[in-house]
Amino acid sequence: MIDLFAVEFISPDNAAEEVIRNLRVLFTTPQGTVPFDRGFGVDFSIVDEPVNLARGKITVEYVRKAQRYEPRAKVTEVFFEYKENKLIPRVKVRVDAID
Repeated sequence: MIDLFAVEFISPDNAAEEVIRNLRVLFTTPQGTVPFDRGFGVDFSIVDEPVNLARGKITVEYVRKAQRYEPRAKVTEVFFEYKENKLIPRVKVRVDAID
C-alpha cells in the first residue's frame, strides 16, 4: 500500500520552506476536496492501482501539479521507500526564484 499522507521531501535549500510547505499541502490533499478549485490536490484513486502502475501515475501527478500550483518548484525525482509496511513517496525538488 502506498501512504500518500506521509510524503517526504528532500530539498537542499532551507530558504525554500514555504515552497516545501505548499507542496506538502498540495500532495497530501485529495483532488476534488477544495471548494472553488476542484483540481487542487492529488488523485487518491491512484492507490487502487497495482503498485508499479501507481508509482508512475503518482510521479506524473506530482510533476504536473507542482508545475501548475507551485511554479517555483521543480520536481527532479520521485522515489519510494518502504517504512512500517507502507510505501512512502520521497520527492526531490529544486526551488527557483526565491526572493
